[in-house]
Amino acid sequence: MFDTSANRRYPRSMKSVLCSLLAVAFLIGCGGARTEKVDIQPGEAWLANYIGEQKIGYSVFLTERFEDGYRFDNLMRMEIAMADKVQKLKTHSVVTTEPDLTLRTFSFRIESQDRTMAATGGAQGNELIIKVEGDRPRVLKLEGPVYPMSALGLLAVSREPDSLYKFNVFDPAMMAITLVELTPVGWEKLVIDGVEYRALKTRSKLAQFEITSWVDEHGLTIREESPPDMTSIRTTPDKAVAGQTGGSLDLLKMFRVQVDTLVSDPGAVRRMKVELSGLAPNDYELEYGYQRVLGTDPLVVEVSVPETPDAPMELPIKGMDEFLGPTVAIQCDNPALAEQARGVLGEPADAVEASRKLTSWVFTALDKEPTASFPTALDVLKHMKGDCNEHAVFFAGLARAAGIPTKVSVGLVYMNGAFYYHAWNEVFLGEWVPVDPTFGEFPAGALRLKLSEGGLEQQTRILGVVGRLGMKILELE
Repeated sequence: MFDTSANRRYPRSMKSVLCSLLAVAFLIGCGGARTEKVDIQPGEAWLANYIGEQKIGYSVFLTERFEDGYRFDNLMRMEIAMADKVQKLKTHSVVTTEPDLTLRTFSFRIESQDRTMAATGGAQGNELIIKVEGDRPRVLKLEGPVYPMSALGLLAVSREPDSLYKFNVFDPAMMAITLVELTPVGWEKLVIDGVEYRALKTRSKLAQFEITSWVDEHGLTIREESPPDMTSIRTTPDKAVAGQTGGSLDLLKMFRVQVDTLVSDPGAVRRMKVELSGLAPNDYELEYGYQRVLGTDPLVVEVSVPETPDAPMELPIKGMDEFLGPTVAIQCDNPALAEQARGVLGEPADAVEASRKLTSWVFTALDKEPTASFPTALDVLKHMKGDCNEHAVFFAGLARAAGIPTKVSVGLVYMNGAFYYHAWNEVFLGEWVPVDPTFGEFPAGALRLKLSEGGLEQQTRILGVVGRLGMKILELE
């Protein structure tokens, strides 16, 4: 048996899953993309959204055509449980495009029980300007044309079937530009609620997240399927809004990977050797300094906790500008975050001690609560609560403001005989050292598997292993 008093207890985050649900909602919109003008008929589509047999909400998509471009209006409502807490979500996106359907402007709003995040922006030359409410405008550099997620439906019907197309797409659910690979498969007959449709079957890939869709000749979705057993089906407005009971479905239980090893004190583990099944070595980057691939047949990974430096490290740490600068979610240049960092650290001279102190402070200062929203460091400073994503972006904002190069890492962490989705941090102290402000671990224990790093657009890659990943712990120290 294991000691439950020593067991990790916190509201595990499924933010990447929720954002992927939102990404799917925008991906199933209508529209298209070519270098020339595309003729889109005004339209409306209502979809009922399910996980398995359980309805979790609905989406509605509206399109309008104007002389100088197009307008896409997307609304989604969803109800689902996270760690036994029911989350009711509402998102609303309005996008305008040029006549060729490249992005012009956008507005996005997500509301939950106690959080609201709103953002606006648009393309200006080779830049995408993003303004999150309460923060200064942020700039993403554009490399070629960028299309909104809601303009991908007609793209499929305007291309040759059985060919692969790649497009840079702005995803408002993640505030990021993402590469989408699209393959129109071919036209077929599809029957929904006794109604027969001529439907184009398509396959889309967003990071490791794969979606199969059927759209009509106007690019409006008829049916869509994506992991983990998510389905969207066209229906009438009355049927779309009726019978929503998704609050009884807990996402946490769907995304755990069971193991046959019970660990009494996970934070004390300094080395783990784990065998992975259902995952190809090249599916994810698994080499991260403190995490090494020992073999590929079977796939075996070793995670070790690196030693922290004995000698002090002067602040700010030089030469790591990429991990010291602000992002849409990590607003480390905001005066409020800089002031909070000084309040916690004073005028620190040692990066190691400052990292340790920030890890402990964020752990104790934030209330542990599952949160369905787009996490930003400023928003966490305002509410002082959240799950692992809130802890990770808040820590990153404070640490970068103090001159400590910091990453957000995502993957799986051990709790209660299973591995769950988790986000934590890494700080550069001569080498990258994992730290976990959600658990108060400095350095973080070895019972975790890193699969990616970066913003929410990277975190959705974890969904690529849902339902097929197996883990077996071989050794622990």
